[in-house]
Amino acid sequence: MILGIDLGGTKSAALVLHEDGTVVRRVVAPTPADAKAEELFAFLVGLAQQVRGAETVVGVGVSAGAPADAAHGLVFAAPNLPGWGSTGFPLAARLSEALALPVKIENDADATALAEWRFGAGQGTRNMAFLTVGTGIGSGLILDGRLHRGRRGAGGEIGHITVVPNGRACSCGLRGCLEAYASGPAVTKIAQEFGWCGELTGRAVVEGARAENAACLAALNQAAELLGQALATLAMLLDLERIVLGTLAVHAADLLLPKIRATLRAHAWPRLTEGLDIVPAALGDQAQDLAALCAWGTS
Repeated sequence: MILGIDLGGTKSAALVLHEDGTVVRRVVAPTPADAKAEELFAFLVGLAQQVRGAETVVGVGVSAGAPADAAHGLVFAAPNLPGWGSTGFPLAARLSEALALPVKIENDADATALAEWRFGAGQGTRNMAFLTVGTGIGSGLILDGRLHRGRRGAGGEIGHITVVPNGRACSCGLRGCLEAYASGPAVTKIAQEFGWCGELTGRAVVEGARAENAACLAALNQAAELLGQALATLAMLLDLERIVLGTLAVHAADLLLPKIRATLRAHAWPRLTEGLDIVPAALGDQAQDLAALCAWGTS
């Protein structure tokens, strides 16, 4: 068994689970808001100790909702977790010392990409991409049957490629990023600008679109078109077998996927899009648990 930690910007979880993904025990708690690195560290140690119990675990896998350098066990500041700082906090080493266990860390998008590849919608492929389409747009790449991290652990950051030159400001500091147009909060904000007067949540905008509200439909249509353009770039660069889309693309697959697929085909060579599947993520509520497991199981 392993001890898994899912570190999120609003809530975090610790769990004990078997290598097949079966969860023995889990605890969940709100992530401390505006906490400094040492406070966040103490919070995670407390969660881990609370859930550990008497079971024998072989190690700790951390799926971190923040930029991570897996090779060196570092986490860095994120917009919703600024307390880690910009120079990197040695979370793996510190947790290993506190818990007397080996620790491995992955960025949550990379860890979830591994989970979907091993257990979910990516099974059977050797070349796939996974995108979270939620509060932000993160991504993970499986190339030739291995997770691609890149030189600094930031490989595959498609959420922050420019899709609209000099466009909307993004939380990362750049302008015109895909995340600024197609993440859940971005779609909600754009729908409001287009005239949506309902509840300001992604789910409400999706339901508004299903009820044929023009503002909601326009916001989702724009998001789908820009996602399709970005995925066409991935297809041309990497010659993928499958692209798995999470969160918003799961809840609004009927509204988003036809436009995404059509736009991708319009912006990439046919021989690279023929046989390329664009599918919703399959793991649902299990994703975070299995991401923590896969963070431990990577090399």
